[in-house]
Amino acid sequence: MPRNRRVRKGNSLQLEKVSAPVSLKDQAYLAIKGAILSLKLQPGQALVESELAQQLGISKTPVRTALHQLEREGLVTKVLYKGTYVADITMRDIREIFLLRAVLEGLAARLAAPTFAESDLERARKLLLSMQEALDRGETEVASQCGARFHDLIWQKANGQRLQLIVANLDDQVQRFRLLSDRISGRLQQSLKEHQLILEALEEKDPELAEQRVKEHLHSVIEVLSTEQPLRADGAGEEKIE
Repeated sequence: MPRNRRVRKGNSLQLEKVSAPVSLKDQAYLAIKGAILSLKLQPGQALVESELAQQLGISKTPVRTALHQLEREGLVTKVLYKGTYVADITMRDIREIFLLRAVLEGLAARLAAPTFAESDLERARKLLLSMQEALDRGETEVASQCGARFHDLIWQKANGQRLQLIVANLDDQVQRFRLLSDRISGRLQQSLKEHQLILEALEEKDPELAEQRVKEHLHSVIEVLSTEQPLRADGAGEEKIE
């Protein structure tokens, strides 16, 4: 029987197991995407196929394919006759995506608040305690991860599959914006305070208050990036984060 041929047995569909390893194209895609999302590859940075291929220890073909995929996802920009670059981060992007995120995550908090059991609240408290301890040690990356896990807990308790699918499309861009925000002096400490206010609303099982505080928290990210990040204008008049 040819491999991957679909075989019907009664009303069930049977497929042969996939045993092939991850392709070079996929490895290149994951490596380059990870570097972009972690800001190791900076917004506006040139992406030269030969250099990327050399660093990854592979040929240029899978790198080229990976860059095409990242371009479709909006993380890479190709400029005619100039080259390929990491997509810039503009204030328009930040405002649009965080406003959408505030609405969606505010709704998630509203749905989640009545469902938080004491065990869930204790988990949330431990995350925020770990965030504070990491800040005290100067471990900002660990603190940021604790904050992200606090948000993840709200999404999990909201238990809305369609809601999570919608917000998943924003996650990659949000990660870059969040890292930019975290680099601003004092921002993570302020974020911790905002998380603690969200936790209070969850402890009170108050859906409206939880929604309000999540929105206030995400709006504050827009404000801090608008006022404290150095901005410049490109030829189209867009403000871009340097």
